[in-house]
Parts: sequence; structure tokens; C-alpha cells
Amino acid sequence: MKNKHLIVALFALLPLTVAADNNLGAHGFVVWANGGISNYIGSTPGAKMGIGGGGALGLGYEWRGTAFLLQTGLAGKYAQSGLRINDATYLLPDQIDPQAVDGRFDYQYIQKNRQDQYTTITAQIPLMVGAHINRFYFLAGAKINLNVINSYKANATYSAVGIYKEFIDPLANMPNHGFFTDYALSTSDKTAMKVNVAGSFELGGEIPLVGSARSEAENYFRIGVFADMNILDDRMKSDKPMLSYPQQYASNADMTAGLKMVDYLSSNAATSPVRNLFAGIKLTFVITSGIKYGCVMCQSGYPTRRDRRRGSRVMIY
Repeated sequence: MKNKHLIVALFALLPLTVAADNNLGAHGFVVWANGGISNYIGSTPGAKMGIGGGGALGLGYEWRGTAFLLQTGLAGKYAQSGLRINDATYLLPDQIDPQAVDGRFDYQYIQKNRQDQYTTITAQIPLMVGAHINRFYFLAGAKINLNVINSYKANATYSAVGIYKEFIDPLANMPNHGFFTDYALSTSDKTAMKVNVAGSFELGGEIPLVGSARSEAENYFRIGVFADMNILDDRMKSDKPMLSYPQQYASNADMTAGLKMVDYLSSNAATSPVRNLFAGIKLTFVITSGIKYGCVMCQSGYPTRRDRRRGSRVMIY
């Protein structure tokens, strides 16, 4: 996969980039908060994407060189994402109704207004590299997503009718025949926990804040936009149908008792890869230690690293 090759290349170049920066820079402590939309991307037969939302809080370590940035840490992410399932019918053909003259008929379930909502609480480990130039910065890399809690809730309305050959219209709303109307069904449960890796990109601006003159430290406030896209498939890949229902009609029985929903990503309806997209705005506060400075050319008449404005501008001597 091209995304995986890009991530490997970034981290393979990491030692060279640090060396090229001449080991000049500062250790930093970073705290961030981000939030935005969370939804599934992909081809979803029988379903439409619903837009959800989420947010994350994190803290970590940053190496800030002359122009180079390296960042890692740990974040907690909470997100909700949804799917709107298309209306559908489920048929039990050639059933027998002992109360009818010609007892053979087709029993049909009708599904309407189904929605599946997923809630995830995830531990994220970012591995990001980038650069800062003047008042701008960017970071790119990967985030390992460890799902701590992954649950879903499904809601839908079901009806059932009888299709008889001797009648033009289906028979409906006849409880004594097991035909019901607008039965609201709700199911909630946990789903399998799955490790995923997201490709991540971040771009924005930074504002230097006044630091301590004694430690020569500089602090920064950043505001930017970000996008995290899962590389691995979010489906659970199961052979379970989205709806389990009684496979045999019984006259005068409660035909709603056996109805049970399985979430879309854990069912056999999800036949194409689905990936989560989390994108929005990110705010970051960076606290750096004392900055190391060295000479580029220390002979008389040449400037040193100390002569350049600290923290943001790239200069060529």
C-alpha cells in the first residue's frame, strides 16, 4: 500500500534529518486538543455514510530543531460515527396460515429508518515528523489506534405483512395473524476491539510566546487543521446477517420476539473496505527547554546560530 510505504520512508529518513539539523534545537513538552468530524469512508452497499464527531486530548514530547520537528506522545480520543441503512425487506416464502382458506402465503418483514451509531474510545500513539518555517508548521506520519472501548447502537422500525395470492394488497396490522406495524427495535452491544493505524497530516501556524530569559526557552501556541485516515479496514468481516428473525411462521405468535439486529460493520452486508476519517481543528501548546546554539562558520565576520532569530526562520549562511 502506498500509504504504508510513505510512512516507512518518513521514519527511515528520521536519523538523517536529525543529523542534518546539526543536533541544534530544543526538547519540548506538548499538550494538544483537537476535534471535528468523524465518519466512515468507503463503498457501503445498502448503507449511506452519516457524519458524527469527536475529540481528543493528548500530551507528549517534541524535538524542535533549526527547521525540523519530531513529535510523539499519547492521546485519548472519543468519537461517534454513524451509518444510515437503506430500507429493506426480508421474506419468508411459502408459509402456511391455518386460519386462511388457501393457507399458503409469503410472510414479509419490512425495515425502515435504520441507523447504526458507533462509539469508540481510543488510545492514540502519534509518530510524526515535519518542519517549521517562519510562522508556519506541518507534521505528517502515523498514529497507532488502540481501541479501548468499541460499541454500537442500532435503531429501526419494523413491520410485517402477509402476501396472499387471492388478495391484491398485502394483509397488514392483524396481530391475530402475526402481522404488525411500526415495531420500534433498539439493540446495543460491544463490538470486537481492533488495532488500526491512521495516516495523519497536520498544517497550521504558530505564535511564539514569551519564555524564560534564564533558560533561553521559547513557548509556542499552534492552531492548525488535521486529518487522520485509517489505513486498515474497519470491518469485522463476519457472516452474520444484519437482521436475525424467525425462520418459520407461527399463527397467533409474537413474530417480533425473534428480531435481533447486528451492526453493519460486523455483518455480511459490509462487502467493501470501510475506513474511518477524523478531521478538524487542532490546538497545541509547546513548552521548550533551553535552546542549544552552535556555529555554522565561526571565523571572524561570519554569523553564528545565535545571531538568527530563534525558533522559526530558516536562514542559509
